Amino acid sequence: MKKHVTIAMGGPSQEREISLQTGLEILRNLDRERYIPAVVLIDEKRQFYFAETGDAITEEDLHTPKESSRFRGPYSPRGAVSVWNNCDICFNALHGEFGEDGVFQGYLETIGVAYTGSAVSASALGMHKGLAKKIFEASGIPTPPYTLYRNEPEKIPHIAARHGFPCFVKCPQSGSSKLMGIAHTKEELHGLLEEYSQYAPSVLVETYIEGEEFSCPVMETAEGVQALPPVYIKPTEGTYFDYDAKYKGKSEEIVPVPHAPELVELLERTARAVHISLECSVYSRTDMIVHGGTPFVLEVNTLPGFTPASLLPKSYLSQGNSYTQLLTEIIEESFRRNSRR
Repeated sequence: MKKHVTIAMGGPSQEREISLQTGLEILRNLDRERYIPAVVLIDEKRQFYFAETGDAITEEDLHTPKESSRFRGPYSPRGAVSVWNNCDICFNALHGEFGEDGVFQGYLETIGVAYTGSAVSASALGMHKGLAKKIFEASGIPTPPYTLYRNEPEKIPHIAARHGFPCFVKCPQSGSSKLMGIAHTKEELHGLLEEYSQYAPSVLVETYIEGEEFSCPVMETAEGVQALPPVYIKPTEGTYFDYDAKYKGKSEEIVPVPHAPELVELLERTARAVHISLECSVYSRTDMIVHGGTPFVLEVNTLPGFTPASLLPKSYLSQGNSYTQLLTEIIEESFRRNSRR
């Protein structure tokens, strides 16, 4: 019997467009011999729209759900409980605030709906870069030195002295390199801290570590936590893997990596350790910078993207697998995870 899979996409975060791309790509590649797709589209105000079938949905439908004949709604989250009645599992294609930080996971658990990916606590910790770093440090996993700035301008000189220039400034709960910048001077540092403090109660300042950047996905199987081939990230413009490099073709993502097997093994071991330290589930992706032979963990993504430019699918496909196989593995492992809870 076919299973009903509801794909959740959109959301209120700065990564909304990436989520819509991810959701569409999942719709295009979901195995119709095994699954029947439906869609829950969440708008910027956290209102839900529901399409009973995911077939024939277009980008225009996703951007104008009120005018689309394929969607019903809007519903409030409380009023949307009935749209999940025929759902066997939710494929969570949301990114950022609300979808990746444990909030949506908690909502689904409250109404008794199974879902893909990590549970509430791992999602919340993984989404907050500062809290995740505390776990990495406690687990003996190298990560660049950092400071959490909490709107205390008098501490900026101390932060500048500690981290030097250039340094990274990041909104801790943003992904896809949104709300992230490099400060080269104390004035730039002050400006970025002031800007990002509008979006979060704390802002992460991180020491700039020069090196080569890699990303390594992991997936859980019946045999345990397995690393996929690491991806070597080589920006062709700019100095780091920012939003344009990720999604506008301004970088090379090379897999398999042209590096020594010993480094590949170390990257894979580090990605597995990160996944386990936060108690992630089903799949994740860890971003690292290698300096002096040591991988320093930048962050973990508990809901990595599935767009054509996304790194987890590139890594998985490099083994000769298909995108459809990837989705099937994630769904079936998520069913196993939910049955064990």
